[in-house]
Amino acid sequence: MRGFFHAVMAFWIWVGLLPCTLADTMPEKFMVPPASGVLDSGGLFNKESGAHERISAQLAQLRKYHGYRIYLIVEPVLMSGNAVDLAARLQQEWLPDGNGLVVVFESDNRNLGFGRDPSGKPDLPAGSLVPTHETVVLLQQSVAATDIRLAPAAYAEALTGNLVKSFNGYFMRRDAPPPRESSLRWVLLTIGGFALLALLAIGVGALTRLRSVAGMRTFRFSEVDRPERLGAPCGGRVTSRVFKNPHND
Repeated sequence: MRGFFHAVMAFWIWVGLLPCTLADTMPEKFMVPPASGVLDSGGLFNKESGAHERISAQLAQLRKYHGYRIYLIVEPVLMSGNAVDLAARLQQEWLPDGNGLVVVFESDNRNLGFGRDPSGKPDLPAGSLVPTHETVVLLQQSVAATDIRLAPAAYAEALTGNLVKSFNGYFMRRDAPPPRESSLRWVLLTIGGFALLALLAIGVGALTRLRSVAGMRTFRFSEVDRPERLGAPCGGRVTSRVFKNPHND
């Protein structure tokens, strides 16, 4: 009798825990990250539009050149949970090293979820390609640059393009070679040399002007003890000439 009682209790405990177990179970379509980088189970992207192929090409380019992976998950409606929770769970399952980002877009209500919390938590694991604070800035820039008035399919494609553009720009800035110390030193020396030459030119010009003024000769008339005649203190001679007009008799 006691064994039967324990069996019944165990059964009801298992039944009580079953919903929690099912809630924590990841759907089969989310077990493996999509090879193309895009999972569109609801068929938001029209096959004839080529949006799926364009997005996949951009994500592949980012992964190839910078080793950073972005996965776009498009779902019409999430029956349990929300876009933020699903993105966080997939981030832990698919990208435990932190070198990537999972974006979940719930197309019917246009909800967005990112595998990285926009507030900066949780922190990225050590050795991640993009620091947390940089990720937050890039996400904010990408969302702000995407027109919310676009149709869901166009919005998802534009958002992904802006994300790829932002992360590409970050990696290009980060990987750009810093200015060589010797080159910077030569630039500073060149600027200092020109400044010194300018100061020397100013000094030489000032000295030249002072010498020209100091070396100027002054001439004076000698004093003569003679009475002034016709306004000439030193004397003078006055002559006059008369010219006759040949036409006047």
